This record gives sequence, C-alpha cells and structure tokens, in this order.
Amino acid sequence: MILDPVELLDILGNENRRRILQLLSFRPFYFNEMAKRLDVGPKAVIDHLEMLERAGLVECYQDHGRRKYFRIARKTVLEIAVSPHSYGIRAYLSEDAPKVVDIGPEDAGPAQNMKLLRDELALLEEKRRELRVLLSKIESREMEIKQIASAAAEAYAEDLLESEILSALLCGNSIASDLAMRLEVPEIVVVDRLQKLEERGALHLIDQEWCL
Repeated sequence: MILDPVELLDILGNENRRRILQLLSFRPFYFNEMAKRLDVGPKAVIDHLEMLERAGLVECYQDHGRRKYFRIARKTVLEIAVSPHSYGIRAYLSEDAPKVVDIGPEDAGPAQNMKLLRDELALLEEKRRELRVLLSKIESREMEIKQIASAAAEAYAEDLLESEILSALLCGNSIASDLAMRLEVPEIVVVDRLQKLEERGALHLIDQEWCL
C-alpha cells in the first residue's frame, strides 16, 4: 500500500480523528461507544472513521454478536523533518508487534507478569532515548553538511534559482518536472538553468534524471 504523507497530515490535522486513534490504541471500540467516550455525535464519528479507514489507518470487523468494531489496522510511521536547509515528509508501514509474547514462567502470576512487562517497557524506553541522542547527533551533522553545501552552491551559482537547484539535488537525483514542482518555478525555466549548469560541468543528465 502506497501512503501519501501529505494526505495523512491533513487527516491527522483534525483533533477528533487524533482522539479516535488515541482511543483505539488501547483496544477496539464500536462507534457508539467511541461517540460516548469522546462526546462527539455518532454521525461525526462515522464520518471520521470512514476517512481513517480509507487512509488505511483503521479497519473494522464484526464480533459474534454481529456488532461492528473498529481497530487500528497496522503500525504506520509518519516522519516530518524541518530544518533551515531541508523539509521532508514520509510515511511508511512498520511491522506489527507479535501477537503472542513470552512474558515469563508459566507459574508466574498476573502481578508478576505485569512487572516483567513493565521492566521490558522501561528497557525499551531507555533504548529509545539512546536512539534519540544518536539521531540528534546525526541530524546536527546533516545540518552542518547542508550548510556547507548551501554556501558552496551560492558561491558557484550565477543566480538564486541555480543555487536552489543545486541544493535540491543534494538530496538525490531528480527529473526536471519534479524539481519545478518542488521549487514552484515553471518547468521551462528550470530546464534552462539545468542546461546551463550542465554546460559548466556542475550537473549531468542520466536517464532523464539530473544529478550532481
């Protein structure tokens, strides 16, 4: 399934849809139950659920009493990165957690099992903090590199648009139409600058993609 990150951002921009997802993160609910818990009209809840379902964020099923329940469909990750030299959004599906978890010896009571799970969650949170520190270091170095590259692009370029094109291609190869869309500049203007940069040896055209 191809996820549209911009569409997901629009969907999650609504507070009630976020509240529905938060509620469903605890357990499945049927829509009347959700309406009462959230103090939102049943019709509005149904509309929100239909939108979330079309986006692949939730799914419905029926229990033995034929009551229709909703639950989160799968683990979806939405990443947003904003910095002085970059902006990016991506969405992807991640593997769901195992359905059955080994929580300890068979003779362990419920209280002991809960303690084991608590300890494991604490350990995972510690690993998450370590990853955040590492990610922060990576992002800091990435920003430093982009600042250096941006300065180099400005020094080399003959105008602002050429500088923006060179900076955009730092993130990867691109066709002219995509560059024009990202920079919000007519494609014919972008193609003209690309050809001039190619003549000066700054860019190369390979299989219709422009690259540094």
